[in-house]
Amino acid sequence: MNSRLLQVFQKVTCPIYMKYFLDPVTIGCGHSFCRPYLYLSWQDSPVLAHCFECKSATQQRNFKTDVCMKKIASLARKASLWQFLNFEEQICGTNKEMKKMFCEVDKSLLCSLCSKSQEHGTHRLCPIEGAAEEQREKLLKKMHFLWEKACENHRNLNIEAIKMRSWEVSTMLLLPSS
Repeated sequence: MNSRLLQVFQKVTCPIYMKYFLDPVTIGCGHSFCRPYLYLSWQDSPVLAHCFECKSATQQRNFKTDVCMKKIASLARKASLWQFLNFEEQICGTNKEMKKMFCEVDKSLLCSLCSKSQEHGTHRLCPIEGAAEEQREKLLKKMHFLWEKACENHRNLNIEAIKMRSWEVSTMLLLPSS
């Protein structure tokens, strides 16, 4: 990949964890961050939290996905996917061809000849980039579900703590003083 393109793609990285955006959201000041990392970073913050870039205060918590940034980050990940695979992983040992397909049944990378073989004939195959993006989306959905559950548990704990304190206060008021 040429260096100019790499410089452009570096602009679609999350400033918190320095990788391509996963689920980018834009906060009030206009800066973008990955939703999961922003939630985790601001989890214990009071109502007002501060931007990691410009330090301006923001109270927005129901973030909407920045669809345009998400698409650009997806393109950047696809373009740089091959950088992350070492040479042996990219070339089929049998056919000496580039592996460009992913077999969902075997969870393996295949070259075009292997993907057309009888062994994989009935398996669901897709281009590597598409498989990576699909798995990333599944992971994001699971992360979002888990985040919602964690928030619900946190709310329930707070409610129970309030009940406990009020019970303790009522018990103290009912006890005779010595």
